[in-house]
Amino acid sequence: MGAVAVVGGGIAGLTAAYRLKQRGTRVVVYEAGDRVGGSIRTERRDGYIAELGPNALASPSPALRALIAELGLEPSLLPASPAAKNRYVLRKGKLLPLPLSPQALLTTRLLSNGAKLAVFGEPLVEAGESPVEESIATFVRRRFNQEVLDYVANPFVGGIYAGDPEQLSVRLALPKLYALERTHGSVIKAFGSMMRARKRDAEAGAAAVAGGLMSFRSGLSELPEALGRALHAEIRLRAPVTQLRAGPRGWTVGAAFQQSELYDGVVWAAPAHRVDELDLDFPGADRLRTLASISHPPVAVLGLGFRREDVTHPLDGFGFLVPEVERRHVLGVIFASTLFPGRAPEGHVTLTAFVGGVRNPDLANADLPTITARVLDDLRALLGARGEPTFRTFSYWPKAIPQYDLTYGRYREIMDDVERRNPGLALAGSYREGISIAEVVASAEAAARVGAGG
Repeated sequence: MGAVAVVGGGIAGLTAAYRLKQRGTRVVVYEAGDRVGGSIRTERRDGYIAELGPNALASPSPALRALIAELGLEPSLLPASPAAKNRYVLRKGKLLPLPLSPQALLTTRLLSNGAKLAVFGEPLVEAGESPVEESIATFVRRRFNQEVLDYVANPFVGGIYAGDPEQLSVRLALPKLYALERTHGSVIKAFGSMMRARKRDAEAGAAAVAGGLMSFRSGLSELPEALGRALHAEIRLRAPVTQLRAGPRGWTVGAAFQQSELYDGVVWAAPAHRVDELDLDFPGADRLRTLASISHPPVAVLGLGFRREDVTHPLDGFGFLVPEVERRHVLGVIFASTLFPGRAPEGHVTLTAFVGGVRNPDLANADLPTITARVLDDLRALLGARGEPTFRTFSYWPKAIPQYDLTYGRYREIMDDVERRNPGLALAGSYREGISIAEVVASAEAAARVGAGG
């Protein structure tokens, strides 16, 4: 059934290649680095398991669940601990739990009485009909108020995108939130319906793994590692692609240290910002190069282990997020050893801190001693951490997360147009349909169908 080149050995490229191989297509994966997995990276050392990219699978989609089952990973699936239910937000130097019910909202100290009134009054706000692309910040101010933006939306956008809600499109960056206004006329009404449905599921004994956060016993890297084993002979490491050309006989793919080869199709699953590094020759190539201008702010991830008695905070939650108005160094910290069991040796805890993003790119780009010192400053002040860490690991992502900003719609149009004009070319990755692992896998499955001829 022909041959397809897959450019990029992250989760998108591996998934697309796996599906193509299943359909009987000869496939070659070109990976520029010396490992597969892309942004999924798990450090396992000295009894610690630390994630240095994504930290969990959020409500795995049916397609992702099917992939996990086919790879034999279901026995290793690990639901998040019930102890990780709390999500803390920093306000005036104190970590306060985000209210997750109407009763909690009435008593929370995270929001003022004025902000609480704005939340309870949100169902009375008419749905917006403006044809203009709306930012997350404008959406939240319109439906709530500035304080809800500052202490709820801003920290969560910082945690998900390392981004700025003033710059990101609510329709493109948070499509589910955008849809709630249109389907229910109100965000709060929709959340109420969702919480009631969740409660009914729990009372009916629905399996915990059907929703919520999940990982694997040895960390998220189990997923790309399993795909890598299934594709072993098809993967070429340290093989950065330098040329993509379309011709009458197919696609010529050139890579460093490799002879150019001819393929019937190409799946581009490398980062969007790499397209302008290649020699491209096919209809729409110049337009495709503009994907390199998609903003990808830098993020640094620091994993630290401590003796349990050296952290005074109970760590009874998922972690904490920091609103920009609080002026701290970290974007947020995940209580990794609370979130999933087995992430730290007995009597120890693992914390994962994120710095940089749109908010503070200079700190992400700083040297490791500076980053470590600033993170420890925040951990001592906010979690009561003391003493020296018993474990350290670090990853620097110079171009971390694509920003689905107010102009992102034109990039989507360019991608659609280039695919239409070039049968056999498909694009997949976090810049295509969403940044979650489930969305990336969905984009890869779609690309594999194109590469296999439909």
